[in-house]
Amino acid sequence: MLESYLHAQAQGDGSTACGLLSTAGQNQLIGLVMSAGKGLITSRPSCEDAVGLVSAVAGAQLMSALDHARVEQIKISGPTATAQVVDGTAFKPQQVKFQKSNGKWEITGVPTLGA
Repeated sequence: MLESYLHAQAQGDGSTACGLLSTAGQNQLIGLVMSAGKGLITSRPSCEDAVGLVSAVAGAQLMSALDHARVEQIKISGPTATAQVVDGTAFKPQQVKFQKSNGKWEITGVPTLGA
């Protein structure tokens, strides 16, 4: 699932990427994009639009890194889980959080934009 999100994000597929995020995950992504836009994004985008804006604020190197990142160290604890997103070139390993809701896993904490 996380690999699907990373690939959708890298390809600019907002519908798929946002469909894998919880409401909290969508809000976090939108906030990251607005922050990375450094004032250039003046109105709050939809999640789908935020996915499209990621490449503009993150750059080609990070987008390629997202598309080729590995998922490691998956830890499940009841209805929550974490995993590490590892690329090795464009960003340091980052923890991603998940929550199981109504029998479906959703991403609640997305990788940052190169932090």
